[in-house]
Amino acid sequence: MAGQYQDRQDSKIYGSRLIIHRRVDLGNDNFYFRAKVSGHTGYIRRSCQTNDPARAMLLAEQAYEELLVRAKGGFALKTVTVDAFFGGWIEATKHRLTETRYKWKKSVYARYVSGYFGKKNISNLTKKEADSYWHYRLNFWNSDAGQKRIANNKERAGAKTFSSHNVAKVPSFATLKAEASLINEMLRAAVDEGHLQRTIKISPQDAIAKSERTDGYRDTFTDDEWLILTVNLYNYAHCRGQYAGKRVNTYHQLQRRMLHAFVLLASSTGMRVGELKQLRWSDLDKRQMDDGLKLVVSVRGETSKVRRGRTAVAHSDHIIGVLDELKKISGRNASNDLIFYSERDGEVGEVDLSTAFKTFLKNIDHEGRAEGLRTSSDDKARTLYSLRHFYAIQRLKQGVDIYRLAENMGTGVTQIRNHYGRHVSGDAFIQELTKYRSKSADRKKHAAVTSLVDMLEAGMIDEEAALQVFKNVKG
Repeated sequence: MAGQYQDRQDSKIYGSRLIIHRRVDLGNDNFYFRAKVSGHTGYIRRSCQTNDPARAMLLAEQAYEELLVRAKGGFALKTVTVDAFFGGWIEATKHRLTETRYKWKKSVYARYVSGYFGKKNISNLTKKEADSYWHYRLNFWNSDAGQKRIANNKERAGAKTFSSHNVAKVPSFATLKAEASLINEMLRAAVDEGHLQRTIKISPQDAIAKSERTDGYRDTFTDDEWLILTVNLYNYAHCRGQYAGKRVNTYHQLQRRMLHAFVLLASSTGMRVGELKQLRWSDLDKRQMDDGLKLVVSVRGETSKVRRGRTAVAHSDHIIGVLDELKKISGRNASNDLIFYSERDGEVGEVDLSTAFKTFLKNIDHEGRAEGLRTSSDDKARTLYSLRHFYAIQRLKQGVDIYRLAENMGTGVTQIRNHYGRHVSGDAFIQELTKYRSKSADRKKHAAVTSLVDMLEAGMIDEEAALQVFKNVKG
């Protein structure tokens, strides 16, 4: 590099620790600076973006002073793009994530975040610049990049479909909340590693007006809709009824059986979609109980969104026969094989049945709805995640212990109430709370219990706090 220091000038203030020079290897007249900061290995090199030596030295000395301040504060000195930072950060934190969560973060970043933030110097990000992400995001699918993604792209490995026609052109508030969470988590890490001097945080509330936000909750199925769905699903899996006579090869028939088993297992255990996709045959256990044979599913911690293992008990014993049938015809039935899988070009991996489920629901004619069972009477879309919703609501209606339900689903009591309890009357939940009253409680205690339940329903206290109070009641 020494031979390339054409027209070198040392700083009159900092001496050889800061020099400006031209680079003969680049073939332009601009000046560059080379800086050495005590305590840091190597040199910092940047363009002065001018061919005027006096201005170049002034800019170099200003930049050097900023570097000294950053060094004193313990901050990073070298230029790091957001793309480079994200790549290092996501790999460094991979061990704390489930495979599903890791893939989701990388996918969302690559699809949306990188296009806006990627080439920016992470140390130079401002709050205003970060907030402008929402304008970019809301217009993404109308941009050139978005239009290219919508076009067919058969080279996408492991894609659900061969195009992006099924994406939501206008993202939901829940989707933007998830993206904001990812971006804010990344920016907090940038502060921790010294790339940012202060925390920058973006809010999805700046993207969508309050009046335009939906609650984001998945809709469920009514009892009548569920009966129609399961009858059609059985016929679909076994090529009967309206699904008979259609040419279905062996692999497609296996896919139908997988969808059948996946839907029934999801609705019978309340497991998350990501947990189901990673199930192996060794995770299933049949246990003989007093009231019959039960299916017990071991949810491994590394496959769970919350990184905690648990045992999920299937509500229905019918699912046992369905899974036995699937195992017989599956090409992958060893104990360590995935139950639900895809095979593409000789590669076996997790299968994504979301598009197949949406298409299946859409093709079920119901009450003249344009989207069939794909949408509810309120025109809200159903997805595979709606099955977990259905499971929770059915169990709540049957008065299942709310703690047992939360444990089986791998979530908390508050989540059960907020996400699922809104679809049922509060009677089951209130009974669950009030059963902690002592049998010898007098009228005063009874009044206190009633008052506490009223406060709960009014939102003045949360469910877990109320439950704790009831547990502490002494008889």
